[in-house]
Amino acid sequence: MRTWLILILVAFGWPSYTRCQQASQNNKVSYEGQKVAAVELVANPKISVESLRPLVQQPAGEPYSSSKVADTISALQGTGRFSKVEVDVKPDSGGLHVTFTLEPALYFGIFDFPGATKSFSYARMLQVVDIPNRTPYKQDLVTKSEDNLRQFIVSDGYFQGQVQAQSNIDEAPMLANVVFDIDLGKRTKLGNIEIQGAEPGEVDRLLRATRTLRATVTGESLKPGKPYTHKRIDSGVKRMKRELAKENHLASKVRLDHPDYDKNSNRADLVIDVRPGPIVKVHVTGAKLSALPFLRSRQMKKLIPIFSEGTVDADLVEEGRRNLIDFFQSKGYFNVKVTTNSQNEGSNVELVYKVERGSRHRVETVDFRGNQHFDKDVLNRQVTVKAHRLLLSRGKFSDKLLRQSVTGITAFYKNLGYEEVKVDSDVVDREPNVYVTFQIAEGPQTLVDNLTIEGNSHIPSSAFSPKAGLRLRPGQPFSPKALADDRSHIMAVYFDRGFLNSDFDSKVTRLPDNPHRVDVTYTITERQQAQVDQVVLLGNKKTRASFIKKIANIRPAAPLSQRALLASESGLSDLGVFDWASVEPRRPITDQTNEDVLVKLHEAGRNEITYGFGLQVARRGGNIPSGTIALPGLPPITSGGANFTADEKTFVSPRGSITFTRYNLRGLADSASASILISRLDQRALATYSDPHFKASSWSSLLSASIERTTENPTFAARLGEGSWQLEKPLNKDKTRRIQLRYRFRRTILSNLLIPGLVLPEDQRLHLSTLSATWIRDTRDKPLDASRGFYQTLDLGITPKALGSSANFARFLGQSSYYKPFGSTVWANRITLGLAKAFGNSDVPTSESFFSGGETTLRGFPINGAGPQRTVPACSNPADPSTCVNLQVPIGGRQLFILNSELRFPLGIKEGLGAAVFYDGGNVYRAINISHFIQDYTNTIGVGLRYKTPVGPVRFDIGRNLNPVKGVKATQFYITLGQAF
Repeated sequence: MRTWLILILVAFGWPSYTRCQQASQNNKVSYEGQKVAAVELVANPKISVESLRPLVQQPAGEPYSSSKVADTISALQGTGRFSKVEVDVKPDSGGLHVTFTLEPALYFGIFDFPGATKSFSYARMLQVVDIPNRTPYKQDLVTKSEDNLRQFIVSDGYFQGQVQAQSNIDEAPMLANVVFDIDLGKRTKLGNIEIQGAEPGEVDRLLRATRTLRATVTGESLKPGKPYTHKRIDSGVKRMKRELAKENHLASKVRLDHPDYDKNSNRADLVIDVRPGPIVKVHVTGAKLSALPFLRSRQMKKLIPIFSEGTVDADLVEEGRRNLIDFFQSKGYFNVKVTTNSQNEGSNVELVYKVERGSRHRVETVDFRGNQHFDKDVLNRQVTVKAHRLLLSRGKFSDKLLRQSVTGITAFYKNLGYEEVKVDSDVVDREPNVYVTFQIAEGPQTLVDNLTIEGNSHIPSSAFSPKAGLRLRPGQPFSPKALADDRSHIMAVYFDRGFLNSDFDSKVTRLPDNPHRVDVTYTITERQQAQVDQVVLLGNKKTRASFIKKIANIRPAAPLSQRALLASESGLSDLGVFDWASVEPRRPITDQTNEDVLVKLHEAGRNEITYGFGLQVARRGGNIPSGTIALPGLPPITSGGANFTADEKTFVSPRGSITFTRYNLRGLADSASASILISRLDQRALATYSDPHFKASSWSSLLSASIERTTENPTFAARLGEGSWQLEKPLNKDKTRRIQLRYRFRRTILSNLLIPGLVLPEDQRLHLSTLSATWIRDTRDKPLDASRGFYQTLDLGITPKALGSSANFARFLGQSSYYKPFGSTVWANRITLGLAKAFGNSDVPTSESFFSGGETTLRGFPINGAGPQRTVPACSNPADPSTCVNLQVPIGGRQLFILNSELRFPLGIKEGLGAAVFYDGGNVYRAINISHFIQDYTNTIGVGLRYKTPVGPVRFDIGRNLNPVKGVKATQFYITLGQAF
């Protein structure tokens, strides 16, 4: 029955289906082979279509070809400038009119996240959006980014957060600027914590670990009611993992399974999945990793990666074995043997590292054999195995260091053209000494016979040569590294001149009669040079567009230089106004010769307030604090110990400070700040204004003013005022030379002097109004601990009464430091000259005289103990002679000369530990006088220790004055941070 029904339907339906197919075929018109009268490109009026006409493969006057039309569409879309190309064909009496309608390709411009940037950094939000620069605009990407942002804010505790995206089309540069309007809502708090997968006792212990005071302080607390943040939960999970590790669950797995959110209470219960895993016990037997018991476990965890990786496998066990061998070999046990033994008892694992240290050795010599072209000093710099230096040093040796040394020597030779070099190591153990020899078979050196550069029609070959020339040039050694260096340099030249799609190829041909002579050919495919079309600024709200363009320094019609783009981005970031900056072409460079450059910016917050308040309890009086008296503008004076005392009084008062800073004040990256400090004994106010580009120039400007009143020291009261204006300008591109112009006004009033004569009458009320200029040259590699380069300064100032000063004088101070490395040894030298001269029947104030002596100048004197001194009696009770002491007060001098020379070298006992021998010569002289210069010249010799730290070396110096001064110890000791110069 069913079969008959199907046959009937087919019989009645087939004619109708056939008629429909015929009608469809009649409606589809084919223009194949018909004459084309005109071809037109239709696009946005701001887009020039003339440069696109060569891509049209269907010309007018020829028969219509559907394949040529398809090729034209493909070519137009291949430019990347159009997201869609539509074809419209209209027949006419003269032929077909073919129109290609070009729908421009929009690209993503700037992103904005109102409502979120106060809680999250702009750069972090861009990471979440995950749309790279030069990406064509697509709505589905915006939708995906919405979802990413929503998931991100929920993961950080904003479960009620909402994200709404809006795309704003800017037709002129064809950009889509997307605003993600984010309403974070109220942050969710933690609810109950449920741990799955662990025993009840283990669950209680893990919960207690995340609810201790320590967990609260470190941000690991998972107590109910704590704010829900991704960082807190991640820290809490790691805390649980560490707790399991304490019980030897080294391969435990702890993760957040999911949160259960209750919108009524705005709390989220956490479900944490815990898999403790087996108990893994690790032992190191046969040797101690440290003499201190509490350090042994720490050292074991550092050397054996099972602890840090949180899993157990054969590779990690073997890595731990090798680490232990390297560790003991670094301690001098060069023949150490380490074996492993693993035992499984049910679900527990016991891993034992058995150490057989053997006897302790030291590296006596490191020698080289077969080295015909390079001496020992050159090759020593390529190896990490080191011979011992001093009695306590054992040198550096391990299997790992030996392999690294062989690799280093081999790479050194190959980079210099010795392609067939072979390096073997030979270690001879003559207890307790080890003799290391590297046997080198250099082989012949391969040299460049001829270098040819082809394809560079726009840039001459001379432009490729750096100061030292290309690495591969006739007569120079051949090596793949040198070829790679030349390639990088040549491509950098092309990228710098806008040839962003240029390519480089090389060919090396060995001479038939000499395989160690090669001809090298560099073939360059230049392609088109891209230029800047327009510079489009995005994201600047307060910063002036003219200022941004000046700093960016990207100009229309200039080559689209990769280096210029990076320099522009760096310059904008260095302003401190933007927390994110990007300077890139609008779209990828394919075959276009002009492209817009997008300068995308996000301005950082403009206002900053810092404050602090507390209660000050000050006991003023009694013995002078620290045994010294620090007078404003004058060197510290030793109080003479406990004999001299002042009336003791306790002051209790609030103490507070507040600072307000306004950044980007006028939209020119300038900033202004004001701060005040108030307490019972000290009141201070300070205001500053800085402009990094004064009057839109390369000069930077700093204007400051301050006032202070202090009675913290019982021996005097001081009222201070200061105002200054400084201009600074770099004199070269790398900013190693600078000039500073400065005006400075200072007012000092000292009163209530407890010790008569401590300060000369003319120094108690002092006004100084100074014009000065400073020249600076700094080429040091590391300012805190230089090993090479120069540091030179010249400062000249004049202080006349005509500008409101209390005295007429001029002052010059110059210094030059030079650092020269000899391997790991550094020879440091410094010369300092100071001259001060009064004029107009005046004198040089004490505060402007020169002082010397101490850890950074003349180390054979106490601090400021060099030069002329005067004796001032100080009595707590003038009627009682036993309360009197004589204070040695530095007078200062009108002439200063210091010569420092220091040899710094490593000791080889411990990494970072070094020593120095030094010479300090010179003095402070009462007047500018050649005869006194020779007569009063002092000589100091000394030794010291240095230990490198991230903030500079810790320094201990002992200086011996060979020309001791009566009443001053000839030997001085100093412990301080940083080099002497």
